[in-house]
Amino acid sequence: MNWLLILIFLAFTFFSCKKKENPIPQVDNYLSLTVQPKFGSNNLFLDSIYTSPEGYKVKFTDLKFYITQLKNGSSTLTDATIFDFRENGIVAFRKIGDKTQFSALQGFIGVDGTLNHLDPSAFPNESPLNISNSGTMHWGWNTGYIFLSIEGKVDTIPDGNNSLDHSFSFHIGTDSYLSDFSFSNLSWQNPSANEFILPFKLDLLSFLQNPNQPIDLKTNFLTHSGAGQEALSEIVVQNFKQAFQPN
Repeated sequence: MNWLLILIFLAFTFFSCKKKENPIPQVDNYLSLTVQPKFGSNNLFLDSIYTSPEGYKVKFTDLKFYITQLKNGSSTLTDATIFDFRENGIVAFRKIGDKTQFSALQGFIGVDGTLNHLDPSAFPNESPLNISNSGTMHWGWNTGYIFLSIEGKVDTIPDGNNSLDHSFSFHIGTDSYLSDFSFSNLSWQNPSANEFILPFKLDLLSFLQNPNQPIDLKTNFLTHSGAGQEALSEIVVQNFKQAFQPN
């Protein structure tokens, strides 16, 4: 009888210990969205010189834009992120998530109206919309954010001198120029364990030479989305939208 009690006690002790074993820890997956700026088939680098469709020598010195309300249906990937090529390279954001929820994405280039006119100092410190993070992408003279910024220098006299003394600046903002996008059948890359990347490209050659509305930097070189600049602002928005595609 004593042996039976001992066996019952040992069995109880064994299964109690099994229950107390630590469970296998859940490993987080990280999702990143990258944007590779390009000039035609070549990767684009800030401050490098390229040749425009008109034969101009051109270099890009600034490339920034906001993406907001990036989601697939009711699943949100990010409320807001800022792409700053000079400061952060090709990575728009990296966060914990589940890629299976995001085989398609919808969102906005720019800051949607629910966020655009809020106090930029009231956002959490880590938010890309906080004034300390938005920097020059929030207008001091106008309520709201700059949605996209493309700046550079160009030589409009193709004589081989490369005197890039003509500036161009495209600053798009205000609710009128918020641009929506939608992509389906997206393919996430898995370069290493628990890392998933969704690669996009932004072709600035395509941006300039869009066949429906090309941008000649000699005559179309400035818009801050103000009065009298509506036509060029709309062209910049539409060309940018078509140049921004999954890679």
